[in-house]
Amino acid sequence: MSPPDTSTGSTIERSCSDCERLRDQSPSAKLVYRVLDESESPLTTRALSDRTLLSPRTTRYALRRLREADLVTRQTSPDDPRQYQYQTANIDRTR
Repeated sequence: MSPPDTSTGSTIERSCSDCERLRDQSPSAKLVYRVLDESESPLTTRALSDRTLLSPRTTRYALRRLREADLVTRQTSPDDPRQYQYQTANIDRTR
């Protein structure tokens, strides 16, 4: 049996790397990350707050911590330049 091909950095390997960085995060940050990871498109703070049932303040704090850990990326919303949209970093959206 040959060893698995790891030359391209599989999704599993990236997930394990993310697990290491997620380990030190708060439960609310882990919940926000999970919702973002399961979403097929970027989400606003309000959408995340609605889906997680966390307060907007807690959601913002979790997003800041996740961004500091390079687990989440932020971009300006194309619909409203005053808002940001978030998604998990370094993921393959073709799953």
